[in-house]
Amino acid sequence: MMKNIKKQLFIYIILDIFIFIFSIFKGYVWILNTQIAFLSSLCIILLSFLSYVKNVNKQVKLVGDLIDDRDIIDELNDPYELYEDTNTKAKKRAEKIKISMKNLSKSKGGAVSFLRLIGYLILIAGFFLLVKIKLFLVIPYIIGISIVPVGGLINAIYQR
Repeated sequence: MMKNIKKQLFIYIILDIFIFIFSIFKGYVWILNTQIAFLSSLCIILLSFLSYVKNVNKQVKLVGDLIDDRDIIDELNDPYELYEDTNTKAKKRAEKIKISMKNLSKSKGGAVSFLRLIGYLILIAGFFLLVKIKLFLVIPYIIGISIVPVGGLINAIYQR
């Protein structure tokens, strides 16, 4: 997994270097816009990743609650649950739905985590800083933000 993360960061850095070299020819305002946008979008991605890793690690600790109640002998004798009555199967389905709803409610912590909010605050602060000092340009800012999704697309194509 660390190997994939390093490859992804390498792709981001290479793309940023190309955009930086292109921005040198356009002027310092382009450099400023592209780099602030890139760094803020990279912060969002990295902090979101750390948030989800933290959430997954917390869920792994709680996995003992989600273990199926069937013992080993039941698994060997009836691996496909053919001989159980329909009432038991319905109860198990209802329990699985409850478990999936519980997992959904637990995973919302990764979507609205403090780290992820910090990433978005960095993006907003960079945007307002550029607007306040009257150096904001839309095109280079969008190009800077688009480095991260384009890098993800390149990595997805590269992985296949």
